[in-house]
Amino acid sequence: MKRHHLLATAALVLFAAPALSLAQTPTPTAKVTEKGQVAQQDMTFANKAAMSDMFEIQAGKLAQDQAKEKDVKQFGSHMVSDHTKTSDAMKEMAQKKSMTLPTKLDSEHQQKLDKLRGMKGEQFDSAYMQGQVDAHQTAVSLFRDQAQNGKDADLKRFAEQTLPTLEQHLRMARDQRPAVASAGGAAAQQGTSIEKMMGKDVYGENGKKLGDVADIILDSQTGKATQVILNRGGVLGIGAKQVALDYNLLRADGDRVVARQVTEDQVKQMAEFKYDDNTVSLGKRNGDHNTGSTGGNANHSGMSDDATHGTANSLDSTKPRNPQ
Repeated sequence: MKRHHLLATAALVLFAAPALSLAQTPTPTAKVTEKGQVAQQDMTFANKAAMSDMFEIQAGKLAQDQAKEKDVKQFGSHMVSDHTKTSDAMKEMAQKKSMTLPTKLDSEHQQKLDKLRGMKGEQFDSAYMQGQVDAHQTAVSLFRDQAQNGKDADLKRFAEQTLPTLEQHLRMARDQRPAVASAGGAAAQQGTSIEKMMGKDVYGENGKKLGDVADIILDSQTGKATQVILNRGGVLGIGAKQVALDYNLLRADGDRVVARQVTEDQVKQMAEFKYDDNTVSLGKRNGDHNTGSTGGNANHSGMSDDATHGTANSLDSTKPRNPQ
């Protein structure tokens, strides 16, 4: 009888053990913040945003040390402060969502930073501010798209909240760039007839052709050149577009014009330039009504219509600064 009781007890323990084990193991709960739940579009946004913050922080620190103009130094300091805040916010969000963000610059951003690191004074100021306009145009477009089309609610809200700050940065960069160009290249500009530049081919420092001068944008108050509009010819019209280069980066080299610190790849990535009613240019002044025509209203840049047409609400458009 005693042996029968022991066998029954052993059987009870044997069958009860798995149930006890399961009861002690917490049941995994699916969280919407897990990495597997984040759409690829949202991951791409997070990676690009993190990369942008890293570059802005490092470039801003260079501006604090190497810029000549006080305003450029202050702009760099402002970028370090603001982008450190957004970087910290993104890192905190990524940790909650088990997302892995880049921790170092990719080759493209590292090359840009290395070029800036090799410059000082006026040369640095001009290149840095031109780069800031380009970088923030791209950032505003990126964050605007995420705010409108993002899948992850947290990342979408983050983009919506950060977008006004990036738009402010873009306005600041655009306001600062002509002042830097004027300080660094006013004397050379006075001695060169901008009329003679129209139609000339523009080459990068490596000798590759970047395009030809279609128009020159003027400051509405001073009448000085601020940007040069390049025609980028495509194949049978496909891929043709116009882009804007900082006038201060150009220098005459015999019968052609050379763009300093500008590569063909950078020009290819630039957003398409679009005229608006406030644009002041040499072509318009001379009555050239075809100026700015690159195949109707086609958007070759891949950006939204708001981002490529110089509307009042399109802060990431490529229209130049035209002070009223």
